[in-house]
Amino acid sequence: MEQEVKKSKGKPILFIMLAVLVILGGTGYYVFFQMPSKTEANAEPSAEELEKLTVETEEITTNLADQSFIKIKFRIETDNEDAKAELEKRLFQVNNIIIYELSGMKAGGLQGQKGINRLEDTLNHKVTKLLQEGKVKRVYTTEKIIQ
Repeated sequence: MEQEVKKSKGKPILFIMLAVLVILGGTGYYVFFQMPSKTEANAEPSAEELEKLTVETEEITTNLADQSFIKIKFRIETDNEDAKAELEKRLFQVNNIIIYELSGMKAGGLQGQKGINRLEDTLNHKVTKLLQEGKVKRVYTTEKIIQ
């Protein structure tokens, strides 16, 4: 009779261990084979995709806060074609944002990678606020001359 009691205690433990292994196996399968990899999720778009999703600003020449002058141009990448179409219609607002941001900056603040990254991030955030059909993925500085 004692053996029957011992066997009945072992079955639930065995069942729980088996269930845990099945759950871990299923989770492992999902993680390794079903989830998109970081490289797929962050893959750079092709040149054709970029062409369909980017808008180029006109060349802007304006003065900076320290009376220096800047000539600058950007290419703005959107997340979908509707956002691109809307952005093209709002380019005058984008140019206004660019001039407004630059007017408060000094030439030293735009030197080096950190300065350009800061400006691109600011423009990304402010231009995204304008859009109703999507958002800005990235702002590229394509031309910059400070005098």
